[in-house]
Amino acid sequence: MLALVILTAWNVTRSDALDRAEHAYNRLDLPGCLGHALDHLDRRPWSREAARLAALCLSRLDFADRAEPYYARAGRLSLADQQVRAFGLVRSPHPERAIPAYREILRDDPTNITAMRRFAAVLLAEDNKDEILRLADRLDRVEGSAVWGAMLRGTVYHNDENPQRAVEAFETVLRLDPGLEQMPALRSLFWRQLTEDLVECGRLEDSARYLSRALESARDPELMARLAQTYFLRGNLDEAVRYFRQAAEMDPTLSSPLVGLARIALQRGRPAEALPELERARMLSPRNHSVLYSLAMTYRQLGRSADADRVRLEMDQIQRESSQTPRVPHSQWPRHAL
Repeated sequence: MLALVILTAWNVTRSDALDRAEHAYNRLDLPGCLGHALDHLDRRPWSREAARLAALCLSRLDFADRAEPYYARAGRLSLADQQVRAFGLVRSPHPERAIPAYREILRDDPTNITAMRRFAAVLLAEDNKDEILRLADRLDRVEGSAVWGAMLRGTVYHNDENPQRAVEAFETVLRLDPGLEQMPALRSLFWRQLTEDLVECGRLEDSARYLSRALESARDPELMARLAQTYFLRGNLDEAVRYFRQAAEMDPTLSSPLVGLARIALQRGRPAEALPELERARMLSPRNHSVLYSLAMTYRQLGRSADADRVRLEMDQIQRESSQTPRVPHSQWPRHAL
């Protein structure tokens, strides 16, 4: 009688299709696993294990929306399965739906580093400042994650145009992680944000010092142009010209060094020297307000009022178009940081 009960229970819950689905999942054969799991569900729609496997496969194959009904049928998920579900939602067209999923994971496992770091990227994409700062405080209390917490604060304060607090957080990152090995953002992004905030704080010499440090390990034309700008703001025009020219040589498609060279020429009262630099910059960045403004001003100084008026009309048109385009928030951290 006992053997009959066991056999009946086996037939109700198991099948060759489910066995094949489990073996396929272990081999990372996600399409094969999904097919076998759905085959089992066709005959045993109450099977939680088959629903779980189908949901996990759909999440990992980037069909997060289709996975959700199967998760509902699977019942209580392990933390590992919750991670798969949440990360699938992150990669979906609606990543904000991952926020409650990560809250649930962190409720069950408050020190889960992977969940906190992926949650941080989602919150950045959604520009959820208050929750980012709360998450940064949690990261501070987890061993080995203080760099992430400081970087989150710096990013929030930078985006919120609070340069003093941003610099404080970014310099904490450097104190904790001098080689920027743990820092989750792109290094070029980190240096740009830090030095931009230093300039806003009036710390031009510190900005130049950090940019020189960054350029020791990477030839980055944008950082080189920023270094030139710090010399320009300090009134050292010869050094500014030198670094602007180096940046332009490193990346001939970059317009900012050309604009810098043109502004120095204008400051020296040489609009004829500024004009070719600005016309090249306009070809590279035809909708850049800084380029067009400087070009219009140069045309005006050269007595070419009609050309200046045409550029001003172009700027007005671009501004009208920009005001009609909604701003879409985006994560500033690369996918590998997840």
